[in-house]
Parts: sequence; structure tokens; C-alpha cells
Amino acid sequence: MSNDPLIERAIDEAPIGITIADARRPDNPLIYLNDAFERLTGYPKEETLGSNCRFLQGRNTEDEPVTAMREAIENEEAVSVELRNYRKDGTEFWNRVDIAPLHEDGEVTHFVGFQTDVTARKEAEFEIKRRVEEVERERAKLQRLLDRIDGLLEDVTQALVHATTRERVGRAVCERLADDDAYDGAWIGERATTDGIVPESWAGTRDLDDVRLSVDGNEDPTVRALETGTAQFVSGIGSHRRWHGGIRDEGVRAMAAIPLVASETTHGVLTVYAARDDAFVEHERVVLTSIGRAIASTFDALESRRILTVDTAVELDFSLGQEDLFVVRLSSRTGCRFSYEGTALDSASLAFFTVTGGDPEEVRDLAARFEEVEEAVLLTADATSGLIEFRLGGASIVTRLANRGVRIRSMTAAEGEGRLRLLVPAGVRPRSIVEAVTESCPGAELVARHEHERPPRTDAEYRHSVEERLTDKQLLALRKAYVSGYFEPQRQISGPELADSMGISRSTFHQHLRAAQRKVLDEFFERDT
Repeated sequence: MSNDPLIERAIDEAPIGITIADARRPDNPLIYLNDAFERLTGYPKEETLGSNCRFLQGRNTEDEPVTAMREAIENEEAVSVELRNYRKDGTEFWNRVDIAPLHEDGEVTHFVGFQTDVTARKEAEFEIKRRVEEVERERAKLQRLLDRIDGLLEDVTQALVHATTRERVGRAVCERLADDDAYDGAWIGERATTDGIVPESWAGTRDLDDVRLSVDGNEDPTVRALETGTAQFVSGIGSHRRWHGGIRDEGVRAMAAIPLVASETTHGVLTVYAARDDAFVEHERVVLTSIGRAIASTFDALESRRILTVDTAVELDFSLGQEDLFVVRLSSRTGCRFSYEGTALDSASLAFFTVTGGDPEEVRDLAARFEEVEEAVLLTADATSGLIEFRLGGASIVTRLANRGVRIRSMTAAEGEGRLRLLVPAGVRPRSIVEAVTESCPGAELVARHEHERPPRTDAEYRHSVEERLTDKQLLALRKAYVSGYFEPQRQISGPELADSMGISRSTFHQHLRAAQRKVLDEFFERDT
């Protein structure tokens, strides 16, 4: 060491550990260490001088940096390594060791070592590495999930495309879901009565035969999905030994219940079971909800297809309660009689009623105050009668029936009493229509039912073929013109008035009307030849 006290004090007070080993003696013993080395390692001078610095190594010290130091010293070269060392009290720390040879007359006489505690940096590096590895694992897991979901969606889509009946749709979808490793079983249920859900298709390890799931007061997710129209996802349920979808099973850890809704019509509910709590993560939920919509749309398409090919139809006659429909309430308040003239489906449903026995303007103004009526437009009028167009918001009964292919043959209201007569094509279950009516009109009561043979070509088929050729605006213009008496010899409404009711110009209205007339005549003459 230097005899300069300033240099010696500077070395002793340096913030890093400094050691000097004698290269001329066996095993390179330490002949000097500064105060920082003592603070860093906990070893006092009297216990370390005369020893090799390897006493800092321990059970978790890796061989590679130790070998690198040994070889550098043997070759009389400088070296820098980072290794796990141990303090006197046994605690670990990461030590950056820099060793440099000191020469005298061309010969290495000593090795000076610098020790720096880099534990904080190393732990930060380890944490970053751990997080990167965790992200990579999650990425790989997500990729496996996406690959599985892609396969699931593709298989379900193929099943929906090729299925020709509701039963085949349900069976194919349930079997594909049950075959997926993530799920334990699946079933599709329909509301068979006003207070019960029964399975119509199922697959998996559970037998659902003869199961009926009560609706009233039942908090089962399957019931909630059907009643609220929103998907339900529940996890951690197996240990509670509860009933799930009518089945008590301790193996169920999670379940999903997806309402099958399309075109404002609820076709049932899809219930899926899983044996893992984390089965229904966000991506799974999106996929199952999409599958539910696809199933419902397929049911819709199959129902529409059946409507065009069936041989019989059922006529249902209902009496309506005083608070069921706005026209029934209007008839009670105004003393007028209301007769249904037709419907046009636009952004909302438009229902046309002839009003007799009162001032139609007063009826229009009163109707506009009703919550379900977004707008009431008086199309034609005289002192005691008129034709009123009602724009109905939400899922009105008119919309719900039209979406199911059901024809409203008549709807009347007088003195607070209403009657509704429907024509239900075969292929559409009359019971489901009764339920749809009673859901929209709680006071409705079925008073008569009649079956009719199907004619060679139904009105519905002809209307369908025509409507396929018309745009929405063309169909609306034609419907408004027809129900308002525009084509009658004594015209009661003008083109500008009809255009104004549609919110378009007179010329645009006539363009839509002429185009619609031409397409209707084209269809008529094409049929006749």
C-alpha cells in the first residue's frame, strides 16, 4: 500500500469494495481490503486477510463466472464477472467483481479486485425476464385459444349451413360443443309452457331426458338468460352443489347460458357446462354469444322456409284485455272503433288503423301521448272517420308476429274491448305464437282455433316473391298509397301528403311508387304466363 495517508483514506472510504491479493503466494491470499468491503460482505479484516476471496461463494454460486475468474487469474489477465455471493450472515447478494493484474518489472505481483453490489439491478432484470416469459406464455395460451375458437366457429358454421331442421341444428351444435375439450356438455332448451323450459337437444355426459326447468322464481342462469335476453356466465359453482339447468352435478364448475334471439324473436336458450372455473374468459364469451345469434338466425331462416312449403295453417282468435294494446285503450277513452288495415316494417313498425265514430284528429293527438306510439299521422279524414298511421317503437306485437311469418287477419277495438285474429302457417308452432301474444298482451285469451288447408300458392308466398323485388322505401310507398285510398276513384289523399308522411320529396315519392307498381305488375304477368 502507498504510504500516502490521503490515498489510503480515499481507498478506505471508496463506495465499492476493494481488495488486493498477493499473486506471488500460493492461492493468492488477500493482503488488503477496504472498509466498504467489510460493509458489503459483513466480514471483518481479521477474518479475511490471508484467505482467498472464494469464501464469499456458496450453494447457489454458478460455476461459469467462477471458472472465468480462475482462468483469467491463471493467465494473468483482467476479468469482469457477476456472480451470486454470500455475506457473513448467510444472505445472498449479487456481486460484480472486476479483477486486474498489477505488474512490477514485467511480472504480475498482485491482483486488485473491485466488488460492487448489483443486487437491485439483477432483481430488476429477473423481474423483467419473468414478466416477458409470462407474457410469452399468455401469448401462446391466447394463440391456442384463438386456434381452438376458429375451429369451433368453423365447425358450428358448417353445421348451421348444412342442417335442414331445427332438431338437426340443435343436435349438431350441442355435439360439437360437447366434443370441445374446454366444455363438459351443452343443451338447447325451449320454453314449452308459460312456466317451464325443456331440453330439445343435448350432448355430453349428462342425461337431460324428462328434465323440466321451472321458470317462476327460479334464479338459475338458464332461466335468467331466457327471461332477460342477455347472456349469463357463472363460475365457481360446483362446490355449492346447486341445480344447474335442471341437473345437480358437483363436476360443474362454470356454466354459460346464451339466449337465442334473432329479429326480436326468442327461439330458446343455449346452456354450456365446463369443469373449469376459468372456462368462460372474455374471448369465449364473445364466441358463445356469436354462436347463439347464429343459431337463432338459422332457426329464423328455417322457420321462414317452412312457411313457404307447408300445407296447412292455423287460425287463432284472441280476445284482448282493456290494457293490452294502445288501440283498445284508445277505444275506451274516445268511444271510437278501430279496425286494422295493414302493416309496413320500416325502422320501426307502422300499423294502419281506420277510426270511425269520432274526430280522427282528436284520436291522433291522444294517441301521441301513449308510450308505445312514437308518432301518429292522420293520412285521410272526414268529420267522423279517418285513416291513421301509428309508428310503434320497440318490439311491438305487430313486429313480433311479422317476424315469425304470422299474418294478422283482423284486429279490432271498440268500447275498451279488442279482438285479434291470426293466421299461423304450419311449421310455426301455434303454442309459441300464443305465448308471444300473451307476453305482449297479458290480458289476452285464446277463444278459438281453426285449421285451414293450404291453397296451391298462398298469399304469403306471393307477397314474399313481390317483396323480395321491392326496396324498403318502394314497399312503404306502395303500402301507404294503398291503405290511404290513393288508388280509389275519389282520392282522399294526395301524393305530396304521402311524401310528407314519409319525410321525402314529392318527386322521390312518385319514383318509389312507380318503381313498386312496375315490379308488382312484372310479377303478376310473369306468374300468369
